[in-house]
Amino acid sequence: MKLLSTSPQENTPKRRPKISRTHPDICRKIIAFEEIILVHRNSKSAREVATLLKVPNSTMQSWRSRKNTPDIPPEMAEFFSTLIGKELLQRITMAVYQVTHFGSGGIRGLQEFLELSTLNQFVASSYGALQAFSVRCEKHIVIFGDREEKRLAEKMKKRKITAGLDELFRGRHPCLVAIEVVSGFILLEKFTDDRKAETWSKELKPRLEGLNIELGQVVSDLCGGIRASAKQLGADHIPEIFHGQYEISKATAGALASQEREFARLASEAEEKVQKAVQKGGEDSEKAQEAIKLCKLRKFGLEQRQERCKKVRNAKKELSRIHHPIEISTGKVQTAEAMKEKFDTQFKIIDAAAKEACLSASCFKRLEKAKRAFDAIVDYLKTFFIFYKAFVEGLALDAELERYFHEVIFPACYLKMIWKRLPKREKEALKELRKDLEIKLSASLYLEEMKKALMDKGRECAEMFQRSSSCVEGRNGVLSLYYHRFRRLSIRSLKALTIVHNFHIKQMDNSTAAQRMFGGDHENLFESLVKSVRIPGWPQGQYHDPETRLLGWQKRLAA
Repeated sequence: MKLLSTSPQENTPKRRPKISRTHPDICRKIIAFEEIILVHRNSKSAREVATLLKVPNSTMQSWRSRKNTPDIPPEMAEFFSTLIGKELLQRITMAVYQVTHFGSGGIRGLQEFLELSTLNQFVASSYGALQAFSVRCEKHIVIFGDREEKRLAEKMKKRKITAGLDELFRGRHPCLVAIEVVSGFILLEKFTDDRKAETWSKELKPRLEGLNIELGQVVSDLCGGIRASAKQLGADHIPEIFHGQYEISKATAGALASQEREFARLASEAEEKVQKAVQKGGEDSEKAQEAIKLCKLRKFGLEQRQERCKKVRNAKKELSRIHHPIEISTGKVQTAEAMKEKFDTQFKIIDAAAKEACLSASCFKRLEKAKRAFDAIVDYLKTFFIFYKAFVEGLALDAELERYFHEVIFPACYLKMIWKRLPKREKEALKELRKDLEIKLSASLYLEEMKKALMDKGRECAEMFQRSSSCVEGRNGVLSLYYHRFRRLSIRSLKALTIVHNFHIKQMDNSTAAQRMFGGDHENLFESLVKSVRIPGWPQGQYHDPETRLLGWQKRLAA
């Protein structure tokens, strides 16, 4: 078959370009369609009129059916179907985009939005009016949060939780942040004078009592104040893995990378010397042979340093892969002793690389600190596996069902819990294991009610194993941005931000942190604001405005 063109793109069939129209353009087409139909109701069909307007009839009918929207009042649907409504919708949407992407946020951002959308003709947009409106909103949010927390806590059965604790430093005072790690519910966000154990206990205890919960575990770094407060509150402390890995990185990454860069530079210089020596006297000359020998030595040294960096990186990653209650590759439940041996193996690799590289004394001190962090992790693992054994024994299962729980239920529940947090490569590697566990779960002869009950217990047990306080670290970053954006955060503003996080922000499953925490529904925060908070009134002309002043003088002269 002979091609019409050598370019493959020119030989492909050309599709009709997609026509995109704005809301006002669509509204004009609909109005024209309805007017023509009204005038020529007996002589022209709907298809002919649509063809006259250069719009497919199916598209026109689809446009006209959009007026019937069941989720909004008919008056609103009717207004936004008019040309004025469409133009206002276009302007409001563009104003929101402009402010959210390029605006300043806060009251200044709200002022800009009202001006761009021309809503400032109907809503007072002065700084004072909007500031008073913001205060009314924050007060209502605080009242809403206190009321809903009290109502939901009364209905919830008292239980133990795992909380992530950390501090944010802004200004001269630390902000204590505590989050329930499973639901993401913020328990505490407050600026205090210090971060001592007594301060943590003083702030946390009334919150726990008010929410009808008990602190069972605390996950954090090795901060002395947090560990002491966990002990005072009767909770077990869980050392997170990140800070241990971070100390390894600070001890080795920079120093080993510096050595690698230095040898890469030396190897490059040696190659240049070889080329110059060969050009002057040929490959067999004495200078060329010496330069070649030096170049090989430096390349060998570079390869050694590259391999050393690779070993340390892999060992650090392997520490993370080991730190799971199940063997992440096979799905079998581990033991604390086996995990400690694996940790020690990886630290031997890191120590050997550090000694070969002749790192400084400060680097070895950081490695010792990392070892202490992992020793604390091992201590927690011993506690967890004691809990795991007691938990399974408390279920009073027979031997066959207990084996099924160990081999299928708990590994499946744990994998499901951590799946979203895994990187793409690990998901690909574990896809077969997860599929195999799902097959074993569905193929078992137990009743569906029994499987569901076991899965609930398996999820409860898996949620007890926590190894990171990343939720608190992420919240600290958000609070830091808010602090810079608003220049500071008052007590009321900070509490309002906490309540918005707990009762408004939703995850992919369309649930808020409060719903996941208390296991019940709550009132819609945004709808409560719409119903209860008064927005700024009609804008009034100010005397200092030149135009207003001129109109006042004209009225006086006329009188």
